[in-house]
Amino acid sequence: MNRKLLRGVAAAALLLLSRPEMVVAQTQDFATWTSVEMVYDWKRTGLELDGILEWRTKDRVRRTDCAVVYLAVARNVLPRLSLGVNYELSVNNLDAQGWMVYHCYRLRATFSTRLCRGLELSLREKYEHTFGKNGFREMLLRQRLRLACTLPRNGISPYVSVETFNDLAAGRGFSLTRVRYRGGSSFPLSQGWTGDVFYLFQDSPAKGTHVLGLAGTYHF
Repeated sequence: MNRKLLRGVAAAALLLLSRPEMVVAQTQDFATWTSVEMVYDWKRTGLELDGILEWRTKDRVRRTDCAVVYLAVARNVLPRLSLGVNYELSVNNLDAQGWMVYHCYRLRATFSTRLCRGLELSLREKYEHTFGKNGFREMLLRQRLRLACTLPRNGISPYVSVETFNDLAAGRGFSLTRVRYRGGSSFPLSQGWTGDVFYLFQDSPAKGTHVLGLAGTYHF
């Protein structure tokens, strides 16, 4: 069974990585993403409450790209299936257009399974609707495949993932707008804190962005 699952993972990864419409000339940028996250496990209700503050840079870390406030709630409806919803408020630097506030809500479903001891595979589906002033709207379907391995001796968990963003706007069909490739590792800290360091490459038709990320999460 594990062999079949691994073959399926390999086939899905090849499908995600081999989208020819993304192979075009690009400009390149370097950015950083930093965030602090608070997670509360509300055991009486089975809900997980989540809040994040995030800051992103762009233009080779010289300028702010956006600042984000993120609120979410999720619940395990089955042993391997989690459903959730979240709201995000972001203030974005649009260069010549100035600053713009975006509102975004997402619906998500995450299926996860253990392939073997310490090795976990997850597939996450997200519907995302973003809107701002001047009639701006964006509707996306995001699909992420993630493979993680937890080392039992120290709790360090290296991972890799690939995520596609597909445009659902009327008149555009189901078109791929960007892909994110991510590799990193989470690790335990003291008193309920965990850290996460990662490298991410965001591939879009006009721009390729190299991101170094650092995140801290507190569970209580």
